[in-house]
Amino acid sequence: MDTGSHLLFGATLAGLGFMSPEVASDPHLAAAVLTVTLVGSHAPDLDSVVRFKSQDSYLKHHRGTSHSIPAWFIWAGLIGSLASWAWGVGDQLLLLTLFAFAAVALHVFFDWTNAYGVQCLLPFRKEWLHLDILCLTDPFLVVVHVSAVAFGIFGGQRYALWACAIAWGTTLFYIAWRFLHHGVVLRRVRRRYRRWRAVHVLPGLWWFRWQYVVQTDDGFEMGFIEGRRWLPTKRLPLISPHVCIEATRHVSSVRTLHGFAKREYVSWTREPDGGYLVIWTDLRFWRAKDWPYRAEVKLDDQLNVVNERIGWYKKTWEAPYV
Repeated sequence: MDTGSHLLFGATLAGLGFMSPEVASDPHLAAAVLTVTLVGSHAPDLDSVVRFKSQDSYLKHHRGTSHSIPAWFIWAGLIGSLASWAWGVGDQLLLLTLFAFAAVALHVFFDWTNAYGVQCLLPFRKEWLHLDILCLTDPFLVVVHVSAVAFGIFGGQRYALWACAIAWGTTLFYIAWRFLHHGVVLRRVRRRYRRWRAVHVLPGLWWFRWQYVVQTDDGFEMGFIEGRRWLPTKRLPLISPHVCIEATRHVSSVRTLHGFAKREYVSWTREPDGGYLVIWTDLRFWRAKDWPYRAEVKLDDQLNVVNERIGWYKKTWEAPYV
């Protein structure tokens, strides 16, 4: 999920702390709980500092080690300890550590629901795991949790507890419904394309709009589903091998994409000034006008790398919402 959503979930998680009589009766402890849930809800994304090294390094490591199983406990222990010391509530270290752990675990869980995915089972499994059921920013969940925060601010502790409890109950029900709905759409796509080899269905910004990509023996089929309407959009044939493609396989940005992508696709063009432009992408994140997530490698006529870059070529508010 995006940073704003993570922090919002951290705020409503803190509201559940009022179920504890100690938290409800001690403003310093309540503030400490809010501190650990806000920090914990964002802590795994501190791996963004790698962006200062290069975009390649950032995409290679983001949602990796900092989201791994050992990191859950390290973040929780560090955040809980610092907050208990800073707020002078050392006798509540265990409580604060548990809330910090919940915030970190929920951060990783919400990233798992997104199509981009997360390496949350490191070091036991390096695979990127993704449920493909929620957008990076889910408007419904934002409204639910903003409402809960507003009730907490203007209604006091009593309303904060009930509002946050209802918000989290609604969230769990909503995620379960999205999971089941995604399964229904996935089965529809598989029935339509009987010769599928792989199928991915990604959520749109609105509830009943999905986009899909299907790999078959002949290539890739892509389109949208809006309710019961099918909107086939594009078909890509398999690309024949070429020396310029082989020359890019071991380039750093392409290796980064290889380690992440589920449905790799590559194309190449001859440049007007000589050389080649080779573009690799993950077709899960297709859109009609271009490939928003891609690695571009420019080669000269001798197949030497002239330039390379990798990244997202889209605005945050543009589809796909990952």
